[in-house]
Amino acid sequence: MSGPESYAQRIRARPYGPRELALHGVAAWFHGPFAVLTLTDGETALTVRADLGAASLGLDLLQFFTSAGNATAARLPRPERLVGEQLIGDDVPVLVHRFAVRPSAEGVSLSLRTSRLVVDVKLSTSDAGLLAGEIRRWTSPP
Repeated sequence: MSGPESYAQRIRARPYGPRELALHGVAAWFHGPFAVLTLTDGETALTVRADLGAASLGLDLLQFFTSAGNATAARLPRPERLVGEQLIGDDVPVLVHRFAVRPSAEGVSLSLRTSRLVVDVKLSTSDAGLLAGEIRRWTSPP
């Protein structure tokens, strides 16, 4: 994404949107080729944006959430491709170091780690499957 004009063109290229999913601990918003994921654990929340049309990121997220839906451990390759939300006025970019899933008694546990913060969220395998299905829909050509 090179600028606001490029962003707007890519949003308009999609025939549908926006769509929002609110799941236990995870809110996902989809519009154009972009997904915005917010993981919330009590008072701690972290938001990241993913360009689902960028060099394999969409497919990697699809595989990641498919693994979560199957209660299989996985890590997102090259998590630094996710864009972390930063505070207004903060000049330090939020770099995502790790995005992982591991099985738990309640389904799966998602762990999102940046240089400043770690958020762990419990998610059912059926909710993870819903996210995988939505990512599949948005990574498919329009």
